[in-house]
Amino acid sequence: MGKAKKTEIFFNSLCVDYYKNILRYLFRVLGEENTARDVVQEVFLAAWLKKDQLMEHPNPGGWLFQTAKNLACKAKRESFSRCMAEEPLEGEGIQEPQDQTSGIEWVLDSEIDEERYIDQVLSTLTPEKRQLYALHYMKGISMREVAKKMDMEETAVRMRYMRLRNEIRKIVAQVAEKNFYI
Repeated sequence: MGKAKKTEIFFNSLCVDYYKNILRYLFRVLGEENTARDVVQEVFLAAWLKKDQLMEHPNPGGWLFQTAKNLACKAKRESFSRCMAEEPLEGEGIQEPQDQTSGIEWVLDSEIDEERYIDQVLSTLTPEKRQLYALHYMKGISMREVAKKMDMEETAVRMRYMRLRNEIRKIVAQVAEKNFYI
């Protein structure tokens, strides 16, 4: 097999193995899908341009994620510079930055159909998880405020919500399977 074919196979395997995870990482960091998609393309363009060196790299996945991190920082700086250069419209003031994870959380949460069987789903949760669910999802309290209320670090609360969403998703799937024979 020629070197060009080996390089092509190597690059294709990088794309298959890392594209989705890097896109998810960039979406979480940047908070905007189109920007994340643009940056992931830049990451793999950089990988393509350095494919020969990357084949010899001891950790090509680490190189891809580090490149993604660097390009995400660059994209944030550029976005900030553009925002600072724009004149605010009349009546617009400086607003608190939107929670960067709210977009992906909405996508993940939209897959959860807990409304239909809410009592059955919530009854399987521990009291602490039910309280966590009620504070954020039913009362609409931000994760920052929930963290203060529960005397926890915000990152710990975010992690608990991620786990709670996954648990609820599994419970809903079990309820749907039981009730609809999926």
